[in-house]
Amino acid sequence: MTFLGVNIWDKEEASRKFVAERGVPYLIGHDKGDRVATLYGVQGTPTTVFVARDGRVAAVVQGVMELESMTALLERLSQGP
Repeated sequence: MTFLGVNIWDKEEASRKFVAERGVPYLIGHDKGDRVATLYGVQGTPTTVFVARDGRVAAVVQGVMELESMTALLERLSQGP
């Protein structure tokens, strides 16, 4: 499993500073031109998009996601359709 963050609104330098200060433990990309936000229909932040190995969007969660609900969703998604 891979977990990636995408900064869709902040300037890249501000995002890098935030990541360094907070010790974010996963990769963060910068969405130049809002392409990622548009592709996944992001309406606000945070938004969590779960992409299956085959590239299809398996789930989208708008808003804050607690560890317990993320774990439950990952377990459900790993069981397949």
